[in-house]
Amino acid sequence: MNARSRKSAVRSLIYTLILTTTALFGDPPSGWANLAPSGIATDAPAPSVSRASDMKTISTALESKALRGRLKAMGLGDKEVESRLGKLSDQEIHQLATQIDAVRPGGLVVEVLVIVVLVLLVIYLFKRV
Repeated sequence: MNARSRKSAVRSLIYTLILTTTALFGDPPSGWANLAPSGIATDAPAPSVSRASDMKTISTALESKALRGRLKAMGLGDKEVESRLGKLSDQEIHQLATQIDAVRPGGLVVEVLVIVVLVLLVIYLFKRV
C-alpha cells in the first residue's frame, strides 16, 4: 500500500469517526437536568400506589449531591424540599417516583461501549495497514 492510499484511508477513517461521534453525542439524552413539572396530571388513579416505597425512591434520588446542588442553586433548601414533598398527593408522589425511575442511571453505558468498539476498530485497521 503506497503512502497516498494509506493517507486517504486514514483521512476517511477520521471523517467516519468524527461523523459517528457527532451523531452519538450531538443530542444529549432527554433525562439530563429535567425537573418534574409543577402541575402533574392526575387523570386516572394509579393502582396500589405505595407512598412509602415511592418516598423511598424520591429520598434516594435526593441523596445525590448533584441533585442537591442543583436544587440549592435554584434556591430550594432541604427543609423547603421536604415541605413541598409533604404537600403532594399520593398520585403525585407516585408519578414523581415513576419519573425518577425512568431516568436511567448509567445512561452513558451504550456510548462508552460504542467508543470502545470504535477504538478497537481503529487499532485493528492500523495494524492491518
